Amino acid sequence: MNLYFISGLGADKRVFQYLQFSPSVNVVHLDWLPASANDSLFSYAQKMAERIDATKPFCVIGLSLGGMIAAEISELLHPHKTILISSVASYNELPLLYRAGGKLGLHQLIPSGAAGRFDFILHYQFGIKSAGDKLLLRQIINDSDRKFSKWAVNAVVHWQRKQAPPSVIRIHGTRDRVLPITGFRPDYIVEGGGHFMIVNKAKEISTLLHQIITS
Repeated sequence: MNLYFISGLGADKRVFQYLQFSPSVNVVHLDWLPASANDSLFSYAQKMAERIDATKPFCVIGLSLGGMIAAEISELLHPHKTILISSVASYNELPLLYRAGGKLGLHQLIPSGAAGRFDFILHYQFGIKSAGDKLLLRQIINDSDRKFSKWAVNAVVHWQRKQAPPSVIRIHGTRDRVLPITGFRPDYIVEGGGHFMIVNKAKEISTLLHQIITS
């Protein structure tokens, strides 16, 4: 079984480094591709889907923004399982503040370097406390592509998908402040899990992924 992983906004495969898998699965990380200015989440998902070998059994696992892309891929390629971690599956599941900000165009006011400031706010939003987690988040942010991040925020607040695909399976934390549980019901709930739980609750999530993939 091939497991295709898609990371979150501004992140890369480092966020998945603490997950553990059975030797029977093959883990493939789909790195972010450059986005065109006129790309929607759907058209971008089409590009990402081209790197998936659909001739063999596979699952798509997306984190945060990657989960939104995975939701689109699920209707393009129909994976064995589509798993969303700390994510949403449609525009209507986004927090009201994000949707309102998109309609008002407030996301266009975000400066390119904003993600690199105000660490204490990021730590609170992501539910991070340990020094190691803070360092990893800082390294990921420093390495992120600001141009891609601005495109992604714009694409999310103009997402055309209004209903979640029925096939998605969701894993979500009860303390996720970036994408809180509003307007949808997770299939698996991680108590105390924040938006960075893929790192600091990796053991629990590894167990859940194994259960879902083998069920």
